[in-house]
Amino acid sequence: MGTESRLYRLTELAREKSSERRRALLREVTDLFFDETPPDGTEAHFQFDHVLSTLAAQTAQDARAELARRFADAPIAPRGLVLQLARDAIEVAAPILARSGVLTEADLIGIVEEAGEDHRRAMAGREDVPERVADAIVARGDDETLARLAANDGAALSRSALETMTRRAEDSTVLQGPMVNRADMPADLLADLMNVVETSLRERIMKRFEKLDPAAADAAMAASHARLEARLADDREIAEARRFVLAQRVRKSLDGSLLVRLLREGQRVKCIAALADLSGVDYTAAERALRHPSPDGLALICKAAGFDKALFVTLAVLRRQSANNLSSEAQALGELYAGITRDDAERALRFWRMRKEMKAA
Repeated sequence: MGTESRLYRLTELAREKSSERRRALLREVTDLFFDETPPDGTEAHFQFDHVLSTLAAQTAQDARAELARRFADAPIAPRGLVLQLARDAIEVAAPILARSGVLTEADLIGIVEEAGEDHRRAMAGREDVPERVADAIVARGDDETLARLAANDGAALSRSALETMTRRAEDSTVLQGPMVNRADMPADLLADLMNVVETSLRERIMKRFEKLDPAAADAAMAASHARLEARLADDREIAEARRFVLAQRVRKSLDGSLLVRLLREGQRVKCIAALADLSGVDYTAAERALRHPSPDGLALICKAAGFDKALFVTLAVLRRQSANNLSSEAQALGELYAGITRDDAERALRFWRMRKEMKAA
């Protein structure tokens, strides 16, 4: 019996109402397709697509999941069926989204726009993620999805996507590791992350900068500084704070006690501007140090600026505005500060100070 005759017979049997019989029929038709795969675009191929799609829609989720696993790696597969499975529940769709070569770039973008986060996350792990698909995922994905995309060496990430992901990584520890570890991460974007990541990631960034040609490192720092300054250019409160700091410097009142007073009074923007001036880093570095949940950045800035331990601990406690377990918190902060050498702090801040001093080309 020819393939088309057998397929017709199985289609007739598909009118059976028994769910178990439909499951068996689905497996039989699938086996027949793989045994005698018809060329793509032929009438037989279209018949298989119609029958398999119809049967799949009438069977339980676990049967559809089995079907998806079988077709995920098939170089030739019924396109309608594959698209149907790709839009199914994630338990069904995952292998298709992660591996199927039948899905086109347009198909993937459409699913990114229509489906849920689990579907986007599955696509982010594909062996090859085209740039346009990656752009679509970045535009809609959550931090975990973007982290998976960043960790995927097969994902082609545009400059625009990398900038968006870097901006989000400034506030997302989930994203920071994958972004710092990407081999194609531009140096100027790594500079943006320098003072928000944990110590081990900061060390990796510094090692990458140390391998750069000095001119390339300078250009990266200049680009980072220009970009970060552009975010602040229209902020009147920051401009006012900088004028305030200049006045305090002229009056010789710019010191650690001023920082403490400003924090106590809730004048955080002025405190950040003053900290930046006293330590020689840019406003963004100082702002992140006071805002970030970890005290590491603030400790590095304070140590490099020569602040004593008591001033650092006071600033670290005040920035959180917490009244719980102050004595134990202060002790832990003091131990942290004592464990940082001036050389370590200077090494870290060298990059932040370079960024402030660089002029954009």
